[in-house]
Amino acid sequence: MSVNVQTILDDRIAKYVNRVKEQRHATEAAVVRELVEGGYEQVIRQLHLRYQHGEITFRAVAAELGLSVRELYDLFERMGLPT
Repeated sequence: MSVNVQTILDDRIAKYVNRVKEQRHATEAAVVRELVEGGYEQVIRQLHLRYQHGEITFRAVAAELGLSVRELYDLFERMGLPT
């Protein structure tokens, strides 16, 4: 599933996007997509850390991410995160 999003970026983020776009000869959409995916990965890692410390259950992590328990197992495995 994909979502098409239109947004206004903060000046400092817009400057970063433009600089990276020029360096890589990429589109703005590709650079922003990379930033969003990186942020999502960081959220996953933070939730995983909370799970590892016993602050949140595995099922709660899955619910927070909008995934089934099986999908979360697969995601953690792909990312090399222990369950």
